[in-house]
Amino acid sequence: MIKQLSIIAGAAAALALTAAGAALAAGIVNVEQKGIAFSAPALTVAKGSIVNFTNNDATSHNITITGAGVNLNSGLQQPGVAFKAPMVKPGTYQVTCGIHPKMKMSLTVQ
Repeated sequence: MIKQLSIIAGAAAALALTAAGAALAAGIVNVEQKGIAFSAPALTVAKGSIVNFTNNDATSHNITITGAGVNLNSGLQQPGVAFKAPMVKPGTYQVTCGIHPKMKMSLTVQ
């Protein structure tokens, strides 16, 4: 009985690790801008992911991503427009709006 429980526990742990790994698989991650805020205050993505910032506000935004030697700028982002940011370098980044300084989020690339 104890051996069966340890096998089940081991399988559950392997499944949890697989699920965690899948959560950090590179892909497209969507972040919404609405109500002059980002949809998440913090986000962790896998290296190679593309973060898709979609402006669903009635006003323009300007996405800047800085940190780990990177400085990305979306330029003026009109309502309804998406800015796709490829995240190729691991590190921690600060994401802000150049027009609305209270719009901030932390972005970690692993």
